[in-house]
Amino acid sequence: MKLVIAEKPSVARDIAAVLGATQKKNGYLEGSGYQVTWCIGHLVQLANPEEYDEALRRWKMDTLPIMPEQFRYEIVASTKSQFQIVQQLIGRSEEIICATDAGREGQLIFEYVLRLSKPPQNCAIRRLWISSMTDEAIRDGFAALKDNAQYQRLYQSARCRSEADWLVGINFTRLFTIRYGTKLTVGRVQTPTLALIVERQQAIENFQAAPYFQLQGHFGNIRALWHRGNINRLEQKEQALKLQQELTGMDGTVTKLDTSRKTEDRPLLFDLTELQREANRRFGYTAQETLSIAQSLYEKHKLITYPRTDSRYLTNDMKPLIPQLLKKIAAVYPESVPFIQQIAAKKLPLDKRIINDAKVSDHHAIIVTNNIHQYQPQKLTQRENNVLKLIMIRMIVALSGKKIYDETKLEITLDNQKDIFKATGRIIAEEGWTLVERTLSAKPANAQEESKADDKEDDQQILTGIALHQRVHLDKIDILEKKTTPPKPYTEATLLTAMEKASREIDDKSLKESMKGKGLGTPATRAGIIEKLITVGYVERRKKNLYPTQQGITFIQLVPESIRQVEMTAQWELQLQEICDGKGNPDQFMQEIRQYVQQTVAENSSMEQVQAVSRKGTLRRVVGKCPKCGQNVIESDKSFYCDGFRMEHKCNFSLWKNNKYLQARGITLTADLAAELLSTGKMQINDLTSKAGKQYNAVFYMEPGEQYVNFRMEFAPRTAPSVQQSQMPESDTKENETL
Repeated sequence: MKLVIAEKPSVARDIAAVLGATQKKNGYLEGSGYQVTWCIGHLVQLANPEEYDEALRRWKMDTLPIMPEQFRYEIVASTKSQFQIVQQLIGRSEEIICATDAGREGQLIFEYVLRLSKPPQNCAIRRLWISSMTDEAIRDGFAALKDNAQYQRLYQSARCRSEADWLVGINFTRLFTIRYGTKLTVGRVQTPTLALIVERQQAIENFQAAPYFQLQGHFGNIRALWHRGNINRLEQKEQALKLQQELTGMDGTVTKLDTSRKTEDRPLLFDLTELQREANRRFGYTAQETLSIAQSLYEKHKLITYPRTDSRYLTNDMKPLIPQLLKKIAAVYPESVPFIQQIAAKKLPLDKRIINDAKVSDHHAIIVTNNIHQYQPQKLTQRENNVLKLIMIRMIVALSGKKIYDETKLEITLDNQKDIFKATGRIIAEEGWTLVERTLSAKPANAQEESKADDKEDDQQILTGIALHQRVHLDKIDILEKKTTPPKPYTEATLLTAMEKASREIDDKSLKESMKGKGLGTPATRAGIIEKLITVGYVERRKKNLYPTQQGITFIQLVPESIRQVEMTAQWELQLQEICDGKGNPDQFMQEIRQYVQQTVAENSSMEQVQAVSRKGTLRRVVGKCPKCGQNVIESDKSFYCDGFRMEHKCNFSLWKNNKYLQARGITLTADLAAELLSTGKMQINDLTSKAGKQYNAVFYMEPGEQYVNFRMEFAPRTAPSVQQSQMPESDTKENETL
């Protein structure tokens, strides 16, 4: 019996239908010599620290770093029953076919299950690799199964990613949580991404708008901006007024008049990141929402190809499919017919912007499948229709003609030979793909783009009726009052761009060049990273914009630069890709990760001069160590409390500032006195006054009990010493939690 292991039940059902495995069993389908089962995502994961040593269940600084010599695996508790079914099927199969998603993570899901199972000796293990879930694609894929051994580099890359994330996440999350007294979640990609958002917010808050002025000259019906050397803006209005008065009415000569024909090439096809950007710009969909919609269009409806791709190109063998797909799009999308007819009337532009085998690794760009002729809008949700339409439009746009325009650059030099006025004009010869995009999908008014240069000359005017060397007269000058503008908050569209093009943040030129095209995370993981930042409370989404919370800002201020910087994480992504390509060494990569984790823990394990972080992200003073459990004692508005109340042991130690016993003796418990108490167990108070008006010195002793903090005072009023003792109840954990 041949066993097919899919990633999800829906995919398993589609494959089983094609193979004829129609008999429903417990956790799988059977028939025609096949058993088809599924994983429900990850059935196996890397084991938690306590699986190596029960003592690691408690978070303690002296147990870091946690470095397993050999990583262990554990079955995901919520899907244990399905794992047992898959495991049993593996044990009695003559051939196993991996049909998980054709990518790095899909390969990892399959290999982890295989490592906790026992395939029969000499059992063949094959790989189904398809980019579409149509019946035709499934049949073709089974007719061309590959040896699973060919995908071991992909698995090694996925394994290294998984183990590196475990080492960084487990160790650094514990390290900084223990050090700062609140849960601080660290991620290999998550933290540098948060740093981008925090840095953008800081740039916005620190920005101070600066006014500036430009001079726009009118020469008949021509408008041009003033330049003097490299200067084209003025900081003081008085300067602008002075020049306006000096230059108005002067004559000049046209010293430059160049017209050249230019083209603007059409956009590339969609990869996942570009699809997510476009859906966010047009419809405000989050990256995760777009990924889920695209996954549904791929798996459930079978209308698009594999969405988790990082390529924007097709392969050479797909050339014959493109005319057929265009015809099918025209049949279900009437508005596209005129444009598809124009494309069909000319030779298809299947150049390297469309067909480029060198730029397709695992999967080609996202396009529609042959099933598109079955598309019925009423059977899809509005969101599914919107995203599918984006993909159809992009295919038509990518195959349309270039935008062609004539650009004229004009310079007028005034007779004083110091001042030049420059203008740019355009005349559209052919709108090309821009007409297609504008007609089929008008951009919404609230679409956010990265800010453009403030000083771009007006290129919409048509510069005609003027000749080179022509004499002209400066009729008037307008003073344009402007202000510099702050950077815009990140939207998901612009953050995805920043993550994708993280190499722009790298200063080292050689590393920047080697990182070109690589960034933070992968197209398949970026949406999850953004959602994780929101879930843990580091980022909040307000309409389409993303803002760091106080907790996120404080976190980035506290963690070392090496953890938050783009360079290291982006370089790791490059190395993971090199492992996948057979150019990198997995063992060397993991050795570097281990060394980095060990070094970071060593450099940040000191508990000296550490501030604590409240749950809201504000910094609190640490006044000492708890005499009961050893955790930090933190100053709040009303008390000094043990941060161990957050821990498993729920420590309830606290010292109240308005302690009645101390206040009755004229003593206010300050942070310095609390620190003295915690450090030595006692505090010296001089020049106290008794009720009888006598002066005395005293030493207060703190003796924590199981349920109470005992205070004992020893003093010498010039006579025989006596002892007063007071028993002060501790606050309970619930009261501490409200501080």
